[in-house]
Amino acid sequence: MEYLYVGRNELVALVVGLVTGFLYSLLNLPIPAPNVLGGILAIIFTFAGYVIVKLVRKQITFGRPQAQPLPVKT
Repeated sequence: MEYLYVGRNELVALVVGLVTGFLYSLLNLPIPAPNVLGGILAIIFTFAGYVIVKLVRKQITFGRPQAQPLPVKT
């Protein structure tokens, strides 16, 4: 079972993406991503399609993964 949730890594990626986009725009550089809405939507909806199929197959769930107990050393 895979878990899909917004955690620390996703929030860091959001901040890095915003800062990168700001800097590239400020310096008048081409962005390192599709610069047309169609390309960006294709990436987003490809991921959405992946998640929908996994949900239908019950192979993915939303939420934080359950904590695993620490192994006991003997």
